[in-house]
Amino acid sequence: MLNINITINLSHISGEKLIEAGGASNIQITTNISVVKLTPVDDSLECSFIFNVNYNPAVATLTIKGVARVTGERKDLEEIKKSFESRRVLPSPLLQTIANVSFIEGVILARSLNIPPPLPLPTIPQPSETKEGTVRPSYIA
Repeated sequence: MLNINITINLSHISGEKLIEAGGASNIQITTNISVVKLTPVDDSLECSFIFNVNYNPAVATLTIKGVARVTGERKDLEEIKKSFESRRVLPSPLLQTIANVSFIEGVILARSLNIPPPLPLPTIPQPSETKEGTVRPSYIA
């Protein structure tokens, strides 16, 4: 198991509202995290990334760029670097941290632009009818 510390520094946050969502219920949201490069710096690694959110229909676009600084034991950092260079694979804790920060910033930016957030919203199913014809809620409070 890797023993690493991860710090995220965002360098670019942008969002553009292209059209009004207008209550459209069939908006598809695509998110993508691209790792641009992994660079050794002093006793750490710097992982540059870009988080993009695209809407279909083209309601808006969001872009977040940043650098994840990874510190830890030298052998762990070497393992991360070799894995990235050979297979372009990063460890789950690093990707999860990048995703968490990016999605949180994306939700805040989407709220500011009054567009749907880049997360799937939970849906509450319609109540089902019982044999007696009464409506029974699908949740229990």
